[in-house]
Amino acid sequence: MRIRSLWIVVSTLSMVGCATTTPVPPANPALATLTKRENLPGKPGCFLRSNFSGDWTVLNDTTLIVRAPLPKDAYVIKLFEPVTDLQFKQRLGFEDKEHSGEICNNGDDYLVIPDWQHRVPIVAVHALTAADQNALLQVAGKPLRHP
Repeated sequence: MRIRSLWIVVSTLSMVGCATTTPVPPANPALATLTKRENLPGKPGCFLRSNFSGDWTVLNDTTLIVRAPLPKDAYVIKLFEPVTDLQFKQRLGFEDKEHSGEICNNGDDYLVIPDWQHRVPIVAVHALTAADQNALLQVAGKPLRHP
């Protein structure tokens, strides 16, 4: 009886594993196109890590807008890999490899998610104008920021 119970558990787990490997189409194709690294709005830039006070908006699982230090000082950040449930994270931080204090577009910096114990490489940082920021927010279906 114990072997049969184990077999049922193993069979169930293998089916769950197969189900989760199926790619899920992006919920918003326009946002997926706009947030590709080569299509990011704005100009490559940097912000001071110390200026980030926890103001960010998640666009999708690989792209977010951070504001540092003020809401008008916005940057779009593209991550190397998706972060599942990024929109539910309550704290984010940054780590700069060169210890310069800047998070830049050079690919040497990381997004750090406390309690997740994982650093995600940042592949792009672009400085946004107010219009760029609002265009991204609008396509993502997020509330617009007014100057």
